[in-house]
Amino acid sequence: MPKLQAQCPNCGQPILADVTQTFDVGVEPQAKQILLSGRFNFAQCQACGFQGQLPLPLVYHDPDKEMLLTFVPPDAHRTMEERENLLAPMLKEVTENLPPEKRKGYLFQPKTMLTAQKLIETVLEADGITKEMLEAQEKKMRLVQRLMTADEESQREIIQQDEELIDQEFFGIFSQLAQVALQGGSEDDVEKLRALQDLLLSETEYGREVQKEAEAVEAARESLEELGQGLTREGLLQLVIEAPDMARVRALGSLARPGMDYSFFQMFTGRIEKASGDEREQLVERRNALLKLIEEIDKQVEERTKMAHQNLEALLKAEDIAQALRENINAVDDFFIHALEEAMETAKGEEDTQRLNKLTQVMAVLQELSSPPELEVLEALVEHANDENKLKETIAAHGEKITPRLIEYMTQFLGSAEESLKQLEGEQKKQQIKFQEDLHKVYQAVLQFSMEREMRK
Repeated sequence: MPKLQAQCPNCGQPILADVTQTFDVGVEPQAKQILLSGRFNFAQCQACGFQGQLPLPLVYHDPDKEMLLTFVPPDAHRTMEERENLLAPMLKEVTENLPPEKRKGYLFQPKTMLTAQKLIETVLEADGITKEMLEAQEKKMRLVQRLMTADEESQREIIQQDEELIDQEFFGIFSQLAQVALQGGSEDDVEKLRALQDLLLSETEYGREVQKEAEAVEAARESLEELGQGLTREGLLQLVIEAPDMARVRALGSLARPGMDYSFFQMFTGRIEKASGDEREQLVERRNALLKLIEEIDKQVEERTKMAHQNLEALLKAEDIAQALRENINAVDDFFIHALEEAMETAKGEEDTQRLNKLTQVMAVLQELSSPPELEVLEALVEHANDENKLKETIAAHGEKITPRLIEYMTQFLGSAEESLKQLEGEQKKQQIKFQEDLHKVYQAVLQFSMEREMRK
């Protein structure tokens, strides 16, 4: 990601920021997700403390859909020709990234978007996400915001009036907005949000279904843990047969997918053939449900494996692999690690030294990031997150280690902490929320220290 000198939108002072202006899906498969997430071109002004997205020209390219979109922010000081000239290098880059045989007419007729929002809507519409769908999502977002600012009695009334909007997408929006609120919120805010979540789970049909599924997963996990090392296909099948409902059956399928192989289903079919009447119908229903669930799981695994390989290949093409990996660390998961290990084994077998060196560099950066020197400093600061005076003293004591890289590391840590919350439940989730709150306090204190130090220079 190149560095660009720009003006702070708030105070006009020059700032240096990492920017992405060309989003080419053909070159980087993650480009669309980055664009849609809105997590790009963020800058921090050391002079006034501004933190936000820079208004810059953008180009979006999807060769498979033959889509080329451009956007230039309004600027009263530039003519139309000058604004179009800002796009020229990016459009040239898009064309040059394609082999000659794939350079088609649409490249010479890019579609101009009048707003950044219109650009995003056009990208989504190409994926079958209509304006009506976006408007429905907007309604759910407004509903979340209303609930988060209402008292408990009003919350119940609002939920009853708009329960048809409360679904999986609604809970996803609620989770995201709640995390933003929690970062700067007080203990009272945290308790209010938890109370609202409990209300949504108990007072809505979808919420009750979510609770039921969560309870089924927990019960399934406990039953599998009880079998422990003695878990066999026979034991797993017995758990499925004895499950009190289909929610437990689905939970067992999700948790024990590796054990549900061809031999397992052969055994299952044998039990069905020996049964009759209602018992047979129930067994057939459970087997079919598991087959469908496993097909969905395997498809998701296949897609995530494919994406991991694409991400790895895109990373290997970067001019600065280490920097590109740090900027896209959220893309690193178990699938990515597996793809990396598999690629290293293949490169060793084929004696492809050049590729192996790049892959080894990726592995080395991952090992560094798993235990970076900034982590030691961060642990010392978080320990005093709730004691303002002690926190300031600790920051001052580590003054030489308060660097832009530490701030960048904390920003990435906050982002990954938000993502990890989606995977946690119960006490673990509460602990993660508490850690995130402490980390945010430290981040604000470190940022203030850094700004004051810069102003004294």
